Amino acid sequence: MLFDVNPKTRLKDLFDREKEFNELKEALELSERLIVIYGVRRVGKTSLLRASMYELKYPHLLVDVREVYEEHGFISRSYLYRQMARYFTENMSFFERIGFKLKDLLKYVKVFYISGTGVEVDITVDESITDLLKHFDNWAKRNNTRFVIAFDEAQYLRFSGIIKFDGVFAWAIDNLENLSIILTGSEVGVLRDFLKLDNPEAPLYGRYYREIVLEKFTIEQGIEFLRQGFKELGCSVSNQELMEVVDKLDGIPGWLTLYGYYRGVRNLGHKDALEKVFDIASKLVMKELEKVIAPSRHRYLAILEAIARGASRWVDIKSYVEFRTGTRIADRNFSNLLKKLVKYSIVEKTDDKYRISDPLVRYAMESLKH
Repeated sequence: MLFDVNPKTRLKDLFDREKEFNELKEALELSERLIVIYGVRRVGKTSLLRASMYELKYPHLLVDVREVYEEHGFISRSYLYRQMARYFTENMSFFERIGFKLKDLLKYVKVFYISGTGVEVDITVDESITDLLKHFDNWAKRNNTRFVIAFDEAQYLRFSGIIKFDGVFAWAIDNLENLSIILTGSEVGVLRDFLKLDNPEAPLYGRYYREIVLEKFTIEQGIEFLRQGFKELGCSVSNQELMEVVDKLDGIPGWLTLYGYYRGVRNLGHKDALEKVFDIASKLVMKELEKVIAPSRHRYLAILEAIARGASRWVDIKSYVEFRTGTRIADRNFSNLLKKLVKYSIVEKTDDKYRISDPLVRYAMESLKH
């Protein structure tokens, strides 16, 4: 259903993402080797990725890099391999249905083996990432198919220490013709900085890549999404309430879904459902935000508070921050702070004006005392 709060795994449960799906489908059919999917958090990147893999029935592997980082604080080969093994295990039945013989693939891969409970990692084996990708490519060539490996929230690969993933990806693009690599990122500027696709001195420079951008829903799309979701559940909701929800949640599919779940599945009233979303989700986004702003917390919070209160121009935001913190800030230092918030997709810049990307962050700023 549309209001399922978990990432979607069926194309029919995605709303109005046909264009993005068709772009991804075309890229894979054309055997393109690097595909990058951008979009702010909770806009539906993971759902698009999972649903597309299930719909297109490609042998594939999806690695949640952010989960690895959140659990361990850094990215190592062994942690990534454990994630891969878990994904293989969780999707064994699907792979069987599409004729993907996992056992046939893994007999060529030293680091993985199949046990009675699923796919396991042999910790005694030292197998490089490039060797692993080479095995996937060779298997795909023997079976006249394409193997897709996706790194969700790939910007966290920058915490991998000695492994230079931009170099690994460049090598794979040059040498592995049966392998497609998909990277997603919600911290758009961070992922672009990590990949350095436009840097002549970086490994990936000059390589072709497909870029797919997931936008927030427009007002019309958001209202129609909610209307169809409530129709599935047999609920009647007024147009006025739908418009208020889309306006306050700014067309972010994840938050609209959460409201629909509380309203249509948990049967809360309109105001209670909206308050529930703001209460729970604002705490969640603040937890995520704290990791970014920790190095200069009081200044970052003052910037976000200024924007939440209506300041949109550089000079006005800076004036508010200096007033709020009681200290002067050099123009260059202030610009760097603002650029970091843009890089992490916390703040958007359009026509030299700034706004907070996520309405839940705006809500948290308006109510936060610091």
